[in-house]
Amino acid sequence: MIINNPRFMICSQNSNLTYWEQGIFPDWTALGCFRHFPDGNPGEGVEPHYHDNDELWLFTEGRGEVWLDDQRYDITPNTLVYTPMGCIHRFQMFTLYENNAIITSLERDRRPFHLTIEADGSPMPTGSGFVVPGERNSGPIPDPGDRCPISEWRLQGYEDVKDQEMVELTMHEHWLVLSGILHLVVDGWDMALGPQDMALLRAGTARIMYAEDKNIRAIVVREKGHRRLI
Repeated sequence: MIINNPRFMICSQNSNLTYWEQGIFPDWTALGCFRHFPDGNPGEGVEPHYHDNDELWLFTEGRGEVWLDDQRYDITPNTLVYTPMGCIHRFQMFTLYENNAIITSLERDRRPFHLTIEADGSPMPTGSGFVVPGERNSGPIPDPGDRCPISEWRLQGYEDVKDQEMVELTMHEHWLVLSGILHLVVDGWDMALGPQDMALLRAGTARIMYAEDKNIRAIVVREKGHRRLI
């Protein structure tokens, strides 16, 4: 970690080192993990399972398929997948791929791992998951529902961030750099964020963001707000 401020947190080289980092992220965000997984290989995937929390994926490269309960969807670059607590899900990749993951705080029995029907019994669903295809993931999620904690999660390139003016955030906003250098100015700090550096910014924070590197690739998450745990 580089900076932990009441209004923002900056982590270098994705220093949240394990997938189940409950308690590391500030309590003002719904995120319990924000991770980048590069260099995925064809044929990789995960078994059907569910969680005691919500999980979201953003596939920034690659092609494959994902199943939410009994429904199949295609995975293409920039595809967003939301699986609420209790949703049985799995994915299978057909090509090289790059993935990113968010999890929320643990609820119910607070078991921090994959749960299966065979070992852990049938889940109690909390809602329906959804998939936003890559070619349609270009702005806010059309209908995220009541439970999904975010309103937007997508890939950003040079044209998106090359020259942004000062913005006072109306919702929590989070960035993870995949490649290149992204400049962030906030509270008198002028920072150059490199690959796998992460910035969590609280609503009400004023920030400037810009890029001079035409190879910049970053992902942005915008939260809807806090929700009641069950």
